[in-house]
Amino acid sequence: MDLSQAVMTPPSRIRLIAALADRHPGTLRLFYGEDTLPTPDFIKEAAKRAIDANRTYYTPNSGEPALREAIARQAGRLHGVDVAPDEVVVTTSGMVAIALACQATLGPSTSALVVTPLWPNFASAIRVVGAEAIEVPLRETPERYELDLDALRRAARPDTRALALAGPGNPTGWTPTAADWRNLADFCIERNLWLIADGVYERLVYDGDVAPSPLAIPEIRPRLVVTQSFSKTYRMTGWRIGYALAPVELARELAKLQEFVVSCAFGVTQEAARVAIEDGEPFIRECRTRYARHRDITLSRLRALPGVTVPEPSGAFYVFPKLEGLLDSYAFCRRLVEEYRLGLAPGSAFGAGGEGHVRLCFAVDEPTLIEALDRFETAWAAERRNLAAGTRPSLHGASR
Repeated sequence: MDLSQAVMTPPSRIRLIAALADRHPGTLRLFYGEDTLPTPDFIKEAAKRAIDANRTYYTPNSGEPALREAIARQAGRLHGVDVAPDEVVVTTSGMVAIALACQATLGPSTSALVVTPLWPNFASAIRVVGAEAIEVPLRETPERYELDLDALRRAARPDTRALALAGPGNPTGWTPTAADWRNLADFCIERNLWLIADGVYERLVYDGDVAPSPLAIPEIRPRLVVTQSFSKTYRMTGWRIGYALAPVELARELAKLQEFVVSCAFGVTQEAARVAIEDGEPFIRECRTRYARHRDITLSRLRALPGVTVPEPSGAFYVFPKLEGLLDSYAFCRRLVEEYRLGLAPGSAFGAGGEGHVRLCFAVDEPTLIEALDRFETAWAAERRNLAAGTRPSLHGASR
């Protein structure tokens, strides 16, 4: 087979670690961003009712009207703004929302700024449409991550068409403040850029009910796309349902583009998502309480280890510790699986600023979390001994 003319995309290093874990039974799977608990019963019951009602036919490209209305009401309530159903496009996952946004705003001979470390699929979606992803890392201190607006200004080019980021972010848990969003909005307006903001974790914050959003800034709304998913907030990772919020004309374009990707989202899943929105607030509060406890356990354990620095995440359900002396996080994560049956995501998977870190998802049941932290403590102690002894002189070579 001749693939010389094909566009070859590098694989996700998170998925590579997952594939390795599949070959090592007993591996604790903290490399994925998902809870070990299942989707709650009230959402599953809604899906069962929808199946019985034969909601199994094609749906509109932009989504069922009832779900779009529910999404618009929820976004308006959370952020104190008016959102019309015509600004909502229901997609088969937050990833598809990101992909459609990139297709609609970017293309060959263009570029987009990407605030990293960031979920690698975002930058890959930019590259898939032929654009260049210019990675601009956050500033990191032992206590927090901070937006580097000057670095964004320096990185922007005449062919730059968009700025992409997540808030709260994956893997860092960094959450842009209202002032950060205002600065980003002003920058995008000044440079005539689209702002593509992933808000998947906006309800999973530890100080308040919802993270700040650029939706609250009227001036940026004509050039703003917010991508969303039901996966994280409602424990629906495998259901593949998300949406985009965009200006009406762009929303129509996104709906058209979805026809050429997957046509439409599954009607049963859309009904389950509608019920999740309408009835899910007590469930969200319960999840936040549980995740906050797990975050505190994880920070306490990791910060007690020598050579480990962990900025506190203000949102999402990850920690992203920096490991002193680690040169190849992918090789280290392979060893974690092969030698300790512990699955973490390598920091190098998340772009500029990620190397030397690992990502640990603490949205798991507490016994699994405790066991994972025990295994990590043992593994990191051994790694530090090897580093000190010089037996890891060139970890970069181990991952090739």
